[in-house]
Amino acid sequence: MSDFIEKAKEFIEQKHRLILILILAFAFIIRLKYMTINAAVWWDEADYLTLARNYGLGTPEQAAPWRARLVPMVWGIFYAIGANEWVIRFFNQFIAVGGVLLTYFVGKEFFNKTTGLLASLFMAVYFEHLFWSARVSLDVYSLLLFGLATFFFYKGYVKNQNNKYIYATGAIYGAGIYAYDGIGFFAIFLLLFLLITERLKFLKDKRLWIMVGIALLCALPFAIYHQVEFGHPYPRLQLFSSIHGGQITVAEEGQSTGSLISDTFSYFKGIGYYLSPPLASGIIWMIAKWSLLILFLTGLLAFANMFIGFDKIWKNENKQLKSEFYLFLWGFSVLLIFGIVNAISAFYFEPRFVFPAMPVIFIVCALGISQMFKLVSKYSREAAAVIALLLVFFGVYGQLTYADMLIENKKDSFAQEKLGGQWLKEHTSSGDVLVGCGLTVPITYYSERDIKRIGSGNVTLADETIKKYKPRYYVLDGFDYAACSNEQYPALNQDKMQPVMAFFLDEAQTQPVYIIFEINNAAYQ
Repeated sequence: MSDFIEKAKEFIEQKHRLILILILAFAFIIRLKYMTINAAVWWDEADYLTLARNYGLGTPEQAAPWRARLVPMVWGIFYAIGANEWVIRFFNQFIAVGGVLLTYFVGKEFFNKTTGLLASLFMAVYFEHLFWSARVSLDVYSLLLFGLATFFFYKGYVKNQNNKYIYATGAIYGAGIYAYDGIGFFAIFLLLFLLITERLKFLKDKRLWIMVGIALLCALPFAIYHQVEFGHPYPRLQLFSSIHGGQITVAEEGQSTGSLISDTFSYFKGIGYYLSPPLASGIIWMIAKWSLLILFLTGLLAFANMFIGFDKIWKNENKQLKSEFYLFLWGFSVLLIFGIVNAISAFYFEPRFVFPAMPVIFIVCALGISQMFKLVSKYSREAAAVIALLLVFFGVYGQLTYADMLIENKKDSFAQEKLGGQWLKEHTSSGDVLVGCGLTVPITYYSERDIKRIGSGNVTLADETIKKYKPRYYVLDGFDYAACSNEQYPALNQDKMQPVMAFFLDEAQTQPVYIIFEINNAAYQ
C-alpha cells in the first residue's frame, strides 16, 4: 500500500496537466448537461438578456439603471451577429469552467499542484456554481473577474514577479465593477491587506498609483455612458446610498443587535451549507454530506503558523506567512463584507454572492486532505490513504447529487411566462405595446414588446394608459403575487376586455397563473 501511495503521488506530479484537463472536461460536460434544462428564465436572467437584445437588436428593455451592463453589452454583440440565447448559455459555460481553472492556478500558486487539482475538482462539482451555470447568471463572471484581479495582484505585487500583473489588476477592476457590482469590494480587501502588512508605506509605491490610473481609464467609458443615460456614473452606488436616506439604524430596520451580528456573520455560518448541503438520511448520505466540511475544518490547521506568527505578518518579516495571510484574508473579507451588506441593507442571504470566496474555501478543503493524511499516517499510511479517497469521493458525490436535485426541482419554474410571452409575440407586431400587471421584465423578454404596467387599483391610470397606447392585449401575471393577486381591473371591465388565453400551474388546468385578455379599444373612445 505504501508503494501505491508513493506511485500515486508521483503520477499526480508527472501527469498533473492531464488530470487538470480531465477535471476541466468533466466540469464542462456536467454543465452542458444542465445548460438548457430550465423551462424559462427568471427575472434577473430576463433583465440581462433583454438588455443584451436591446444593445444588439434594439428591442424593448425595462432594466433598472443600476443593473451591471458590461456583460450584456458583450452578449449584445452576439445578438447583433445573429446568435440567440443558446449561444449565450454556451458561452457562459466557458466562463464557469474558467472559474474552475482559476481555482487550480490559485491552489498551485499558493501551495502545490495537488492542492490546486483537488480544489478545482471541488469547484467543478460545487452545487451552487453548477446551479447558476445552468442559469444565465452574472455570478459566474464574478468568481472569474474577482479571482483574476486578486490572483494577478498577488503575483505582481506580493510576489513581485512582474508589474504587468499589477496593471492587469487595475484593468480588470476598472471594467469589472460595471460587469458585476460585487467586484467593487476587491478594493476593500486590497486596502485591508496593505494596511495590515505595510500600514501607509504602500502609498509611496508608484506602481499602485499607475494601477489606480489604469482602473480609472478602463472605468471611464462606462462612467460616461451611465452619466449620460442615467444621470450618475455608477447608479448602484446611488441606489445603495439612498437606502433610508443613507442612514441605517437598528431601530429603523427593526433589528436587534443580536440579529445584526447574526446577519453580519451569515456567510461564515453558510459554509456549513455550501460544503454539507441537505441530503437524504442514511450512512452513505451522511458521509457524503459531511465529507467536505470535515476536510475544511481539518484544512484550517494549515493556517496555524499564520495565526501564531501574526506579529511577523504585521511587521512584514515573513514572505510565506504573508502569502498565507493574503489567501486567508481573500476568503475571509468576501464573506465578511457581504455579511455586512446583508446586515445593514436588510438584503437576503444568497450563497452565489460569495462565489469569489469559494476558491479559497475549496483550497482549504484540499489542504484538509494533506493535514488529515499527516495526522492519520502516524498510525497507518494505508488507513490515511483510504480515508482521503473516501472523503474526496463522497464529497464530490454529495455535491453532484444535491446539484442535480436542486436543478431538477427548479427547472420548470415560471414556464408559463415563457409560453405566454411567446404567444404574445406571435399575436402582435413589432412596436406594439402591451399593458398589464405582473413581472414585466420576463413578459418583455419573451414577447419582445414593451409593456406598460397598470394595476394596483388605479383605474384612472389604467384607462388613460389604454387610451394612449391602444394596446391589443392586457396581461395578468399571477407570479407577481403581491401586486396582482387582488387585481380587479379585468373583472371590472368585462365589457371592454375578454380572456383569450390562459396558462396554468397544474395539468388539470384549474389554477390559472398567466391570463391574457384581448382589449376592445373602441370601448375606450
